[in-house]
Amino acid sequence: MQRIILHLDLDYFYAQVEEARNPEIKNKSVVICQYSGRSEDSGAVATTNYIARKFNVKSGLPIKTAKNLLQNTDSVFISANHELYESISESIMNVMRKYSDTFEQLSIDEACIDISNKMNNDYQSATVYGNKLQHEIKTSENLTCSVGIGPNKLIAKMAADSNKPNGTTVITPENVEDFLFPQAVNKLYGIGPKTQSKLAEYKIRTIKELADSKRELLIDEFGQKFGVYLHDSAHGIDNEPVKDKPADQIGRIVTLKEDSKDIDTISKSLIDLSKDLFDQTQEKKITFKTVSISAIMEDLTICQRSKSFEIFQNSNEIIADTSQELLKTFLLQEPRKLRRIGVRVSNFSQTKGQTNLFDFNI
Repeated sequence: MQRIILHLDLDYFYAQVEEARNPEIKNKSVVICQYSGRSEDSGAVATTNYIARKFNVKSGLPIKTAKNLLQNTDSVFISANHELYESISESIMNVMRKYSDTFEQLSIDEACIDISNKMNNDYQSATVYGNKLQHEIKTSENLTCSVGIGPNKLIAKMAADSNKPNGTTVITPENVEDFLFPQAVNKLYGIGPKTQSKLAEYKIRTIKELADSKRELLIDEFGQKFGVYLHDSAHGIDNEPVKDKPADQIGRIVTLKEDSKDIDTISKSLIDLSKDLFDQTQEKKITFKTVSISAIMEDLTICQRSKSFEIFQNSNEIIADTSQELLKTFLLQEPRKLRRIGVRVSNFSQTKGQTNLFDFNI
């Protein structure tokens, strides 16, 4: 059975997170900055929204240069809040894990899953599945993402890249060449400016021209490994599997309807999160020793509290009761309001065989 791989790419992630929490900046040029602290404008651009990119403001650009390019526009420059972005990414990745048994996180804003078995080689069902995932992320985090679906990781990633933002692109095995061949070689994953320039010396400017070139030529020029990769990928060949790395923690987090310090309001959210988290541990046959809560405050600082047990646990009551206990203690000590609340479990053991007393026949 041929594979079906789904690649998810969160659209202009850092900048979109800032737009989601402050909709007033959505129609402005949004520039997320990594300040060095040496002077007011020292540092580099981490990322931008698409409006800023129209003015050639991109990641890696010096902040001072970005401000010069945007001096006559309505723009905002925001210091990167990595803890916030990592927290939201973790939440989204945990959502995505539910959609497949085989999950690989590629970066803070990209991941892929193998949905071959779930979709039974049906690309139409895979399209519906991808749209469902997009909808859940939009509902839970108010963020858009682009989805690519294809017969391997390479094609799925390129499909996601081809239709941003908020696109869904499906490339079936029969359509791989039609999708690849018209594109410039630099659209092929792994080809940077130096490789593109070297290929141009051989009059190779499109992926089709790369596919039609001799494999031996590419190996002589770029070495065995990269030469073979270039030739195979130009034909849409990628046999690398989705590498499932077990999570060292599983969590769920939600944004409150409004910033709050009311224990009843926050507790209701924790109850729902705890049940969802327990269902995930059951599905993955996981027991745990540690329960934690994560609170993102009204000023966007992140606070965490944890409790560990001497023996492994696996019950909804343990997750719910422990998270409620941690929350109550935290609220007594914390004057600020909460913006988001999350719960997670960690310190895992994979359950084996019978785990329930009633499973035994005595």
